[in-house]
Formats: sequence, structure tokens, C-alpha cells
Amino acid sequence: MSRSLIVLLLCLLPVWATAQDQGQRKSDRDRRTEREAIQAQKVAFITQEVGLTSEEAEKFWPLYNEMDRKLNELGHKRGRTKAEIFHVLNPSFGTTGRGTAPAGSSEGRTAAGDHRASAEQARVDAKPKGPAAPIDALLETFINTFTEENDLRMEYHRKFLKVLTAAQIARLYLAEEHFSNKLFRDYINRKLDERSKPSRP
Repeated sequence: MSRSLIVLLLCLLPVWATAQDQGQRKSDRDRRTEREAIQAQKVAFITQEVGLTSEEAEKFWPLYNEMDRKLNELGHKRGRTKAEIFHVLNPSFGTTGRGTAPAGSSEGRTAAGDHRASAEQARVDAKPKGPAAPIDALLETFINTFTEENDLRMEYHRKFLKVLTAAQIARLYLAEEHFSNKLFRDYINRKLDERSKPSRP
């Protein structure tokens, strides 16, 4: 490669990196806009399903949003702990070949037979390398997130009872589930529509 071409590539690298960064920021902005749109739909859906008056809505939504934020934080904690557990059980993941197996090996069916089960057992029994957290501590943290979630939901259930009737709260819980199911169905339908569209040559 000629020296002038190398110099040109080095000059263009910051421009390319900036373009990539702007594309990422736009993507983040799009995702934030989508989340806000979904949140607005959820508020409208629940308000209608529960039959909230403007006075009830004024008292209820700050409580609900507070609970929702705490549940999201708890979900992130659970996800991080699950990821740590995975890395303790699979210390070589991503370091050799694909997945956790040494490069060139196979965990599937071979001429010698199916040895996937033994391969899975070997991964679970492998002792973690390095300063990874003990698996028992991680498991306790993971399981405790479910207790924390239950306690949090019970705390806000009691707070909801101070501003809504029991029947309204029952409708709230059903509306949350219906809205989640609707989002899932809409997502599946969008994916099916995308697959059914003819691809451009």
C-alpha cells in the first residue's frame, strides 16, 4: 500500500468515526423517542381501562412512575447478576473459537455419538478463573431480586389502595398484562410484515 494512501486513510479515520458516533446518537435518539411513544400509549391505555378521573390520575401516575423506575433498576440488577453468573460458569466464553468450546472442537452430534450433555456438564463444573465472584454469592443476589421485586410491588400496592379502589387496582393489573401482550403481538406482526415484503434486488 502506498504511503499517500495510508496518509489519506489516517486523515479520513476521524471523519468516519465522527459519522459513526452521529449515527449511534441518532439511533439512541430514535430509541428514546420510541420508548416515550410506548409510554404515552401505556398511560392512555391504563387510564382508560382503569377509568381514572383527572383527580385520581394526578395522584396515581407519580406513584406508578416511581414504582416503574425502581422495577426497571431492579431488572437491570438482575440482568447484570445473570450475566456475571454466565461468565463464572463459562470463563472462556468468547476467548477461544465460538462459544465456550475450544477452537476446533464440536459439542454436537459426531460420528462418535452425541456428547452435548457431557459438554454442558463440563462447562458447569469448570471452576472460574481469576477474581470472579463466588457462584453462591451471585445466586443469592439473583434470587433476592425476586424478593425485592415482591416487596416493592406490595409496598406500592398499599400506596395505590390509598388513591384507588380495589376494583380499579384489579383493573390496573389486568390492563398492564393486556398492554404487554398487545406490544408483543404488534412486534410479531411488524416482523411478519417485514418478512412478507418482497426484497429489493
